[in-house]
Amino acid sequence: MRPSRSCVLALALVIVGSASAVAARAAGAAAGSEHDPVLAKELELQDLLLEKAGKSALGVKVTVDGKTAILTGEVPNRPTQELIEEVALSVPGIAKVDNRVKLSAAGEAALEGTKGEREFNDARLETKVKRALEDEIGKRARDVEVEAVDGVVSLRGKLPDASRKQIALDTTARVKGVKKVVDLISVGP
Repeated sequence: MRPSRSCVLALALVIVGSASAVAARAAGAAAGSEHDPVLAKELELQDLLLEKAGKSALGVKVTVDGKTAILTGEVPNRPTQELIEEVALSVPGIAKVDNRVKLSAAGEAALEGTKGEREFNDARLETKVKRALEDEIGKRARDVEVEAVDGVVSLRGKLPDASRKQIALDTTARVKGVKKVVDLISVGP
């Protein structure tokens, strides 16, 4: 005996109603544990800043607006002020940095009268590192952004394999005038 049309319709309504209730419960449970991608990106960036710049980055606040990282606060020295920008640019999904971070009063006093000379020395060091990288990894050196501030050199970009990354880091560390190398290089195709 075949069930009547009304029986089939009633059964279908019960199934749909049950499925809707299950979906509503699942949505409610998910709402309690929603993942906030903006907060996740801010926390990822904050953690990386602390990892790469250490205690000097404690005064930096991170806000992400779309693909822009907005950095505010105060740091004790110029290398940290510039390094945090490079670190932010190394985070996937961040295309631009609005660096509003100020130097502390002590940091400002240390810069008095030497800014032009320091910038000149930084530019020279960047050029030396870029030339050394070109000598060691050839055309792949174009894939690495070099930023030098008071002997602290950050390398940011993407290289195809871990061995070239290590060569780039070791080469940079050997350049005269480099005090510290900050690795922001990712590996992949």
